[in-house]
Amino acid sequence: MSPSGQVPFIKCGAFVIADMEPIVAFVNAKGLSLSKHLDSAERGDMTAYMMLVNTVLYNAELYISWCHDETLREVTYPRYAFAHPWPLNYILCWKKRRAVVKKLASIGWDSKTLDEVLSEVESCCQALSDRLENRNYFFGDKPTELDALVFGHLSAILTTPLPVDRLAIIVRENEKLVQLCNRIAKTYFHGKI
Repeated sequence: MSPSGQVPFIKCGAFVIADMEPIVAFVNAKGLSLSKHLDSAERGDMTAYMMLVNTVLYNAELYISWCHDETLREVTYPRYAFAHPWPLNYILCWKKRRAVVKKLASIGWDSKTLDEVLSEVESCCQALSDRLENRNYFFGDKPTELDALVFGHLSAILTTPLPVDRLAIIVRENEKLVQLCNRIAKTYFHGKI
């Protein structure tokens, strides 16, 4: 359903908008902003942390989903291919994997080992946890786009059973991040992670 084939995406009337930045721009154009209370330095910090999340967590999820053989075989292929008949399911998975590997190669992630990827995730989670400190959200008592982005990635990591559970273990070791996810899930989705 997503026009770019990526998540997140939203449907608003006749519009379908995909990817975080276009969604934020669309919502801002409607006069809504989660970060309107931030000053320019805080906006800069938020942008930097969002880049960190997109650089590390997004690429780690791609790496584990499409480059880690066991996850690819047991989780990614069945989920990605379920709606299509054979041989189309095989062809689509092959094309997607090839595109992901090419993307990861363009940033040097194709040659990383699983341990190196997990180390990157660990550093990212530590930086996010340090930024969160003892606040409810990254910039005080109100969620921002950063909180939404982190919640999206971390809730997917925490709730998706993978053969490589070390990714979820790394996230769970950062209790502040788990508390953030639970706070957002409870407040906005009436659930718990």
